[in-house]
Amino acid sequence: MKVLCAWCVRDGKPAFLREKFPLEDPSETHGLCGDHFTSLSASVGKIVTPRVWMLSRMHDLSWGLTRWAQRMMGRFFSLC
Repeated sequence: MKVLCAWCVRDGKPAFLREKFPLEDPSETHGLCGDHFTSLSASVGKIVTPRVWMLSRMHDLSWGLTRWAQRMMGRFFSLC
């Protein structure tokens, strides 16, 4: 799955940020690049703390690990 900056897409700029699980999924999802994230934080008047940023990244990681474990369990049970 491709993660694109929604605001860069709107502005017609290169928008690719990263890939996330499931990697075989060709669809797109949206996030914000560093520049737009900073401008949004400034306009709101609050800066997102590193803890909040890390929690959002941990969600991506835990989702991927859960998906991987489900696939592995499916392969295990198909052998039984």
